[in-house]
Amino acid sequence: MTAPNHAQALKKLAADILVQTLDEDLSRLLSDAMARARHDDAIAADLAGSVLPPLLRRWNCVLHAGDDAASTQYRHKTAVALAILLHKYGIADAAISTRADAGIDALNEAVALSDDFHRKTDDIKRAFLHTPPTPPKRAPGLPDSLTFYRAGDVVSYQLDGRHYAAYVHRCARINQSPVIEFYDAVFDHVPDIGELQDKRARGRRYNDGSVRIEHISVAGMKFMPDPAGQFVLVKACVETPPDASHLGKRVGLYGVSDVFDLQESVDVMFSADSLD
Repeated sequence: MTAPNHAQALKKLAADILVQTLDEDLSRLLSDAMARARHDDAIAADLAGSVLPPLLRRWNCVLHAGDDAASTQYRHKTAVALAILLHKYGIADAAISTRADAGIDALNEAVALSDDFHRKTDDIKRAFLHTPPTPPKRAPGLPDSLTFYRAGDVVSYQLDGRHYAAYVHRCARINQSPVIEFYDAVFDHVPDIGELQDKRARGRRYNDGSVRIEHISVAGMKFMPDPAGQFVLVKACVETPPDASHLGKRVGLYGVSDVFDLQESVDVMFSADSLD
């Protein structure tokens, strides 16, 4: 029996939007890492070290989720899709492969996928989990910046188990890269709109000591609901953004970012000493 290729194996998961989002996330990260690798031998020698940490900070929102946020079968599909796509892009990780191996068995036991998937289980495991991948020869193309979020949306953003809230002011271009501003609040759960009523905008401290309004356009903030479970819509059509009157004027219209650069932005903006 001929083993399916990456696309054929992923199609058998019957989770097209999940696969598309993971694929675009990996393309975004690899494109950046391989560009930097041309000038940095350490990155070139360990692409996985540049790609996996930010990827997992985002997708752990699913992989580590409880049943209230993501079903068991969805977590299994995510692990399997992640392992196959990493193999496609020349990256192997033992822990992810092990989890995907168990996920395949669990999906088969639950009869969650087709008979064809069950019949080709051994081929899929052998080809994508137990065979070293081929290192990529060229960087993948950057995905588009399409978004389904709209002005007036309030969203929750999860990072390392903490939840932040952000207001969508507009899109940077028509239906692309929403421009967000964070509320000055951190939660251990997805907040409801009532919990944000009295929260002001969170600013960013600049090198000159000033604390200014911070608007950020976020490429890759695309589907609603977010297949990674990182962005959750709190409420749509909210007319009033968080109060930013206590902050200095912003620098430019907005900062240009994506779903991975946003991790560092949040780390900086919400660090313990960021506004001291």
